[in-house]
Amino acid sequence: MFIDTHVHLDEFDNLEEILNRARGVGVRGFVSVGYDIQSSKFSYSVSLKYNDVYAILGIHPHSAGECTDKFLGWICSVKDSKKVLGIGEIGLDYYRNLSPKDIQLEAFEKQLSLAQDLELPVSLHIRNGYRDAFDILKRYKVKGVFHCYSGGLHFLEEALSFGFFIGFDGPVTFHNARELIEVVERCPLDRILLETDAPYLAPEPYRGRRNEPSYLIYIARRIAEIKEIDLGELSEVTRKNTIICFPRYAS
Repeated sequence: MFIDTHVHLDEFDNLEEILNRARGVGVRGFVSVGYDIQSSKFSYSVSLKYNDVYAILGIHPHSAGECTDKFLGWICSVKDSKKVLGIGEIGLDYYRNLSPKDIQLEAFEKQLSLAQDLELPVSLHIRNGYRDAFDILKRYKVKGVFHCYSGGLHFLEEALSFGFFIGFDGPVTFHNARELIEVVERCPLDRILLETDAPYLAPEPYRGRRNEPSYLIYIARRIAEIKEIDLGELSEVTRKNTIICFPRYAS
């Protein structure tokens, strides 16, 4: 059994088909992650519809302007649901800079503060902003996952030192993923989470096409190969890691 700990289910019209196809290849858990107000509300509603779907709610740095007090208040109103695993995906994206840096920083800190107050883990989207992210994280007592980790070997130890898990996605299967393979090699097995980020970042052999949760098996196979373990061991370890990172997943 594998768990897709980061997928955007709001972006699929044929959701029932997508979920059933993933279940058929052994993906038995799905974490639908918000990136703006609409996707967060969808993730919450879909988590209530399916037993094996959970939600993470938050505002992505690209949509940082949507991080209003009203939206944060809505999260507080649904925070007690066992289907709400955490706050995310939140963070900093200095690669595309679709929101001004100051707005990104404000939204990031607001959501970290909320996660700390609610004692919920976070799913972080950090791209070209690891130094600022680490400096900010030092001020908050939060744990969670660096989603689709892109900090390379340079930032890996620091990311781990914060007690965070490391999320690996389709790029780990790419033929040119030399440094990312080294990151997997150095990352402790008990800190690894499996993600698709579907419909984005499809793994080989579907690179460049629309991703879906059933493709998680390709990511799992590649990580098992790098770690020189069998799929059964990887499945069990990553299931335990998911429960440690997101304690409500077990409940």
